[in-house]
Amino acid sequence: MNEEELWLYTLCKKNGVYITDIQMRQLTRFKSLLLDWNKKINLVSRKNEENIWKGHIALSLSILFKIEFRDKMKILDLGTGGGLPGIPMSILLPSCSFLLLDSTQKKITAVQAMVESLELANVNTVWGRAEELHKNPKLHQTFDAVVARSVSSLSNLVEWGGPFLKAFKGTNILQKKISISVPSLITFKGMEIDEEEKTAKKEFPTILLQSVPLSYAGSEEFENLDKKLIIVTQK
Repeated sequence: MNEEELWLYTLCKKNGVYITDIQMRQLTRFKSLLLDWNKKINLVSRKNEENIWKGHIALSLSILFKIEFRDKMKILDLGTGGGLPGIPMSILLPSCSFLLLDSTQKKITAVQAMVESLELANVNTVWGRAEELHKNPKLHQTFDAVVARSVSSLSNLVEWGGPFLKAFKGTNILQKKISISVPSLITFKGMEIDEEEKTAKKEFPTILLQSVPLSYAGSEEFENLDKKLIIVTQK
């Protein structure tokens, strides 16, 4: 392993997530593919290209430090952009199936090419707007979990992502990790989202919001990590 790979392996191990040699090669390959495609299409900020491991891959995998996903879950990555967090998650969760969705066709074209190059049999992609695609009978109420980076407001994410979930109700069980025992929407947000939470609760009075700070073994190595996970279920 090179220095970057060893750093990621050690970080994940500290948090109970183990990366095999094959998975590490896939993650390294994904980094190279992402940088190559970023020269043609703006998938991630070019100012942040030197921070792919920490700012994108490790951050995507940090969901697994906090949340336990069961085998054979169906997971939707809403607004995947450059395949984040979906591709890194799919590499470490080979028993789960992923659908990566984005409204920008050229981004999905790039993501599909990366998925094919990485030979990820558990990943599919789809181009379109979430508010239209959730009407498709093959996608409506189909997924166990929806994951998203900070692609929009919390209210929009609930409106767009909720209809994709199998049965958008239930509660989460807080243990060492959070066991996703019911369909949930999971998104990265900054620490200061009080107004977004109030608005979402007002617009969707039956939802339950659970806030999980992204503090974990090794998180002190990240500069300005002012993010947390918001988990949305329904009463």
